[in-house]
Amino acid sequence: MYYRSENKSVCADVIPFYENGKFYLFYLKDHRDPDGYGIGIPWHLLTTTDLVHYEEHGTVLDRGTTQEQDLAVFTGSCAKFNDEYYIFYTGHNHLLPEKGLAQEVIMMAKSKDCIHWEKVPEFRLEAPDWVEPHDFRDPFVYYDEEKKKYCMLLVGRVKTDIPSNNKGITMILYSDDLWNWTADETPFYAPQAFFAHECPDLFKMGDWWYLLFSEFSDKVATCYRMAKSPNGPWITPKVDTFDGHAYYAAKSTSDGTRRILFGWNPIKNHEKDEEFWQWGGTIIPHEIVQDTDGTLWVKCPEEIKNQYTSPAALSDGFSMNQVTASENGYKIGQNCGRSIQMLGELPTNCKVEMEFTTADEIGDFGVFLRADEKLDKYYLVRFDPRFNRLTFDKMPRKDATIHCHVDVERFCPLIPGKKNTLLMIVEGSVLTVYVNDRIAMSARMFDHESGDIGLYTHNTEVIFENIRIYK
Repeated sequence: MYYRSENKSVCADVIPFYENGKFYLFYLKDHRDPDGYGIGIPWHLLTTTDLVHYEEHGTVLDRGTTQEQDLAVFTGSCAKFNDEYYIFYTGHNHLLPEKGLAQEVIMMAKSKDCIHWEKVPEFRLEAPDWVEPHDFRDPFVYYDEEKKKYCMLLVGRVKTDIPSNNKGITMILYSDDLWNWTADETPFYAPQAFFAHECPDLFKMGDWWYLLFSEFSDKVATCYRMAKSPNGPWITPKVDTFDGHAYYAAKSTSDGTRRILFGWNPIKNHEKDEEFWQWGGTIIPHEIVQDTDGTLWVKCPEEIKNQYTSPAALSDGFSMNQVTASENGYKIGQNCGRSIQMLGELPTNCKVEMEFTTADEIGDFGVFLRADEKLDKYYLVRFDPRFNRLTFDKMPRKDATIHCHVDVERFCPLIPGKKNTLLMIVEGSVLTVYVNDRIAMSARMFDHESGDIGLYTHNTEVIFENIRIYK
């Protein structure tokens, strides 16, 4: 259902473009295979019409040599201007600074069909002298109808003496011809809060403008800001992320009726739960939803939900403490203690849907995934209404002194007495959780590859209804 490259390689930053019913998904491919590929990153291309079935077109922008600027073809953007397709991308070579040369410059490629690309070696855009030359990347190019100019948003870091490493800015450059660019010394966005604002994206939805970027110095997530003008002033919403830590470098495109966000769900070292998060993984699309106040949320695209059509059987398994079954589900819980209802084996690849209603905001509750018979080993999607929190936990934990193993957490307020919807997509090690078509939480499940699904409550009562599993 979700796309990952073959031969143990991973997909990193996605550069989406949409035209004539087709999504073009350029992505950075990291060759983590045993074939001795060597250093360097190329761009590959996927196309899809339904976000489910993908056609892999292979390398469209190949890496350069160790002597060339674009040893790694890093993130950029794709757009169509004057009946020709343009890619502006980052040429990155970590070997060049030792020679006194810039690590990153902006480069260009052109195409007539958006499939076959030719680099334009004559084009080379270097950082102006007031920003650092080694963090100058991720161009996002668009045409501003009001200014009648081409605009380029860029990752930059200002040269200042402020006692902080958080000197990241979103730069803006202007051009009349896509060839000659002038950088505005007034940053497009400069909160002095992050090391760098990676993978900028800008779009308008309704009356609001949105600036997206990803940061790795605080939450390590894709964030957004909102404004009534493309020039700001930018507002930070209460929930300024679309997903958690396990979803990064997300950029969006519109098909004319909706906007789809494409990010990557990272793997971990050696693909083990207790190891460190790595760069790159599996591509996951979210559909962006705009609230009445302009804030943004995400839901699962309908195409993905509709692919799961074969019902999997549920069974009344192990039950403990104050569980009442009904025609539509279960009432589970008590005001002091833990209650459990197991539901049978969880398929390796499946969709899980249910509705739930909480009685109060006192305890916590959730769903066991891939649990063993003794409930010594499992993953846990846990709601903690006391703190407006949704988390992903696991047992056993690496260290008994660690009170939780929360890989990912999300802000998730719940109203007692109000019915909520829960959707979970399980695809091998990938887990995506959606609550009320608003809150998304992506995670990874490497160590436990099979087991049962179940429900639990702790110091609270919850009604779970219409529980359905589809393969």
